[in-house]
Amino acid sequence: MALPWDKTTFDEMYSGVLWAHGVRGSPKVPSVAGYYKFTQQNQTASVVAGILAQPGFAQVTDLIILAGGFGWIAEALIANGVNVVVVDTSPYVQANIGISEETEIRAALTDRGFDPDNLPILMDPNDPNAIFTGDPYPLWTNNGVRTSLTASDILNENLQNNGSRKRVRDALPGPVDAILTEFLLESSENDIEAAELATLAEDLRQNPAQTVVHLVTGGGAGDPRLNFKTQAEWKSFLTGLGFGDHIVATVGGVWI
Repeated sequence: MALPWDKTTFDEMYSGVLWAHGVRGSPKVPSVAGYYKFTQQNQTASVVAGILAQPGFAQVTDLIILAGGFGWIAEALIANGVNVVVVDTSPYVQANIGISEETEIRAALTDRGFDPDNLPILMDPNDPNAIFTGDPYPLWTNNGVRTSLTASDILNENLQNNGSRKRVRDALPGPVDAILTEFLLESSENDIEAAELATLAEDLRQNPAQTVVHLVTGGGAGDPRLNFKTQAEWKSFLTGLGFGDHIVATVGGVWI
């Protein structure tokens, strides 16, 4: 792939602000956007709500997520009774599974000219007219827990051979019901690579009864380094590969 999917890439591709602004009349809080659990919580909730609302998903008990990052979508699905294993080969993800985000957040604040131990007035997240008087770092870092998943839940497997695919399937307690790719198609450099990634998902399933779902933004445009298509275009692309039974899902919960 053209992109290394290191910390810089994740921050560029996943935008979200730690704190929108200060209380009225106070200095604005630094706009620290990036790939932090706190900044991704709204999108995660939207995605999971869309998944759980799909007909038939109530029967899914064992799920594989490809390119699942630190497993934030997986965590929410696990909380709803689904067994999930994540596959992500990013060195950044693999090196930071059990490490708090606080060091990264402090560095981002410093880069923007702020003293991370002496921040401007912060708005209370529950009341825009009130001042937040507590320590923001436990809130921003989920009390220092980047993810509740461990290295045994976020596997560094390339799925290029039967042994790798079997290790992933065997990480679940039961037979695989579904495979979800998390913005994996859009992370491809071109359609050739997108076809290779879609084939990885297809090869992972052992029979047609196992559902394959590709999560996409569906906007059709975005960073030129990535491969953006509309939801309908991705469906047509997959059908052309012979994967017409693969589902294309948007963040908002539309599945085709």
